[in-house]
Formats: sequence, structure tokens, C-alpha cells
Amino acid sequence: MKNEIYEEMKKLKLEFYKIQCKNWIKGNGSSFKSIGETFEELLHKSKDNDILPDYNGIELKTKAEKSQPYMGLFSMALDNRPLRMKKLYELCGYPSRKNKNYKVFYAKIFANKKTNIGYRFSFQLNVNFELKIIQLLIYDYHTLLNEDMSWSFAELKNRLEHKLTYLAKINAKKDKIDNQIYFKFTQINFYKLKNFKTFLNLIDNGKIRVNIKLSFHEKGNLLGEIYDKGTTWEIKEDDIEKLFQKIIFKD
Repeated sequence: MKNEIYEEMKKLKLEFYKIQCKNWIKGNGSSFKSIGETFEELLHKSKDNDILPDYNGIELKTKAEKSQPYMGLFSMALDNRPLRMKKLYELCGYPSRKNKNYKVFYAKIFANKKTNIGYRFSFQLNVNFELKIIQLLIYDYHTLLNEDMSWSFAELKNRLEHKLTYLAKINAKKDKIDNQIYFKFTQINFYKLKNFKTFLNLIDNGKIRVNIKLSFHEKGNLLGEIYDKGTTWEIKEDDIEKLFQKIIFKD
């Protein structure tokens, strides 16, 4: 399997060089967030499956220059009971700036410090090695409200190893001319996941965070109802080699 993946990496590297030779390429969206879709379209790749790697066993991560420092790894909501995300939204959501009649909950949460969100609550992750779960702890001022929202080690390990055993990180320059987005793909690097224990330790020491985005539907029949925009585990681009081993090919 290892040799097969390495052969796929070499093929992807060749496809990248072909794309790189095109120089500046018009994006397929109206914002710089379209970088991933633009690159995958150039590969003639079909629509993503969030559970499996993007390209023949290799996960693709595209990053534009001067974009925010964190890189999403994978998405996974609270998994221990049904409707946990809805409960979190109803309990801890705060009025939206767009419409104060409805609530939002945007939170970037770490294990090595508490994060204040909204008006009353603070949050922290707890990597509980004894119970084999990562708990989402909610504090009302200094009082702990709950310990019943969590992600299981087993589910996280399954998602991480299925999605991110092998990774290709693609860098690009970006520009905007006459309201049109352009990208110039400049570099590709390949990586192999170290192990799940490393992942847990990086969460525990604050190098990996969880980014929760809960909003509301702004129109239509679902107006005002919860809109789950995703829960993403993220790492700083500069820390990528703490979680992955870089793969060097001899040309």
C-alpha cells in the first residue's frame, strides 16, 4: 500500500507541475476561499467526500499566501449524544450582529487555556486519557456547568487516520483584478501522519484547537433555525511538521 501511495504522490506532483506552468489561473468562485475548489477542478476531480481523502488516498490542503495561519485538518462534531450541537447553541449562543433576534455561536477553543465566548461563558478542552474522550468544558463565570459534551478517542482516531494518513499541502499566490479572483500555484509538499497519540498531545498542549461555527438560516422556510457551519480541528501551518513527517522524493 505504501508504494502505491508514493506512486500516486508522484503522479500528483506531475499534475501539479502542469498546473503550475499555467501561471495565473482564474478562480472558480467570488472569494479567495475558492482556492481548493479551483485546484481540484484543475485536477478534474469529482466532488469531495468529507470522510475519505481527496485524491487517490491523499488529502489535499490548499493555502493562499497571507491567509489566516490555521489550517483545517478535518471536521467532526460532538459525538457522544444526539442533538449535542443544538444544545450547545441554545445554551451558549449569543445575539448575532446581523440580526439580534437570532443567535450565533462562533468559538475557537483550546485545551491549555480558557476562551471567553459571548457574555457569560468560557470554554476549554480537556483531553481525558482515562475515559478516552476529549471533553468540551463549559464554565459560567468560574462554575463548571457540564462534563457531558465530548469527542471519543475512537471516533477521532478513525476520522484522522482515514482522512489524513497522507497529505499534500499546496501553496498559492492570490490576486484580485476587476472583482475577479486569480491564483498562482507555487509549491506542493507531501506528508505522512505520525500517529494518533501525537495528535492528542498536540491538542493537550494547545497546538491543535477546535473551531465551532453555529449560526442561523437567514431566509426561507428555515429562517431563524440553527445552521451548523461545521466543527473543524485546526493546526497552525507553521506546526504542521509536529503532526506530520515530511516526505522527500528523490527526482
